[in-house]
Amino acid sequence: MKIAFSIVIILGLLALGGCVTNTTVDRVAYDHPTASQQQLFTDRADCAAQAKGIRQTEYGSETGVNDDIWDNCIAGKGYSRNDATGRLEVPKDLRVTTY
Repeated sequence: MKIAFSIVIILGLLALGGCVTNTTVDRVAYDHPTASQQQLFTDRADCAAQAKGIRQTEYGSETGVNDDIWDNCIAGKGYSRNDATGRLEVPKDLRVTTY
């Protein structure tokens, strides 16, 4: 009886595990007709400063980067996100998390 119960629990956990979505992006990259890698870093820092804000959560407030402002700023500077083949890659330690 204990073994059957354990098997049911394990199968249930495996089924739930299949529902979890992995949102980790292995590569973040952009395309731009003329920008250099250094220009991308400069423009990203500018956009992050413009989009930085505080949002309220059910647990209080947190500081982050507003994704709507971020997207409009980076697109306004001529960048298009292209994680698959973009030539301007962003290192993992310089990625911006938006909300």
